Amino acid sequence: MTNKKYKTILFDLDGTLIDSKPGILTAIRKTLNEFQIPYTEEVINQMVGPPFRISMKELLGIEDMSLIEQLIFVYRTHYKGGDWKGCSIYDGVEDMLTALRGAGYTLGLATSKPLQYTTIIMESLGLDKYFDYVGGATGDATAEMKTDVINMVLSKLNVTDLDSVLMIGDRLYDIEGAKQSGVDSMGILWGYGDRAEHENCGADFILSTPSEVVNFLVK
Repeated sequence: MTNKKYKTILFDLDGTLIDSKPGILTAIRKTLNEFQIPYTEEVINQMVGPPFRISMKELLGIEDMSLIEQLIFVYRTHYKGGDWKGCSIYDGVEDMLTALRGAGYTLGLATSKPLQYTTIIMESLGLDKYFDYVGGATGDATAEMKTDVINMVLSKLNVTDLDSVLMIGDRLYDIEGAKQSGVDSMGILWGYGDRAEHENCGADFILSTPSEVVNFLVK
């Protein structure tokens, strides 16, 4: 028996299903070093999660959009060239996805990571088989903000009852995106965010482990 309210569960990717920080940070360091842009480890750690067009402006203080596009191109070249391999599935995630699929939930992926890399990672780690639709950011930034990706995924899944949808993610961008899209949100604590972040942005639920998610949704 499933939680009666929800029928569709959307998941973030980085920091929620996989620990992708090592590969992302490696590609960021290479890129910033090539352009001789100063940074601190504290700053680039905060760049894991939000779209780079946002973090490069807000965290690195870069206002030149042409430079930002150059940085993104070089970063993606490094990431696609092999840095993406520095990721792993969090313990308990596959058991969680198996349980949710078995309980009859529709599962969608809604990530701000570009779709081309999302697809490579999902397939290489064997996570794609759990999902009814995998959605990521488009290369032209028309669907880059979390709410845009959420709305796109729901459209692809033909979901119109927003009350039946739960978005699960590790950062404030997931929670805020869910609110902007009109769906409930769950902040998880095994990724890159913390309880204070989820509380401050108004997550509907906050859980600590994949097994707690199963206990919450599969009853």
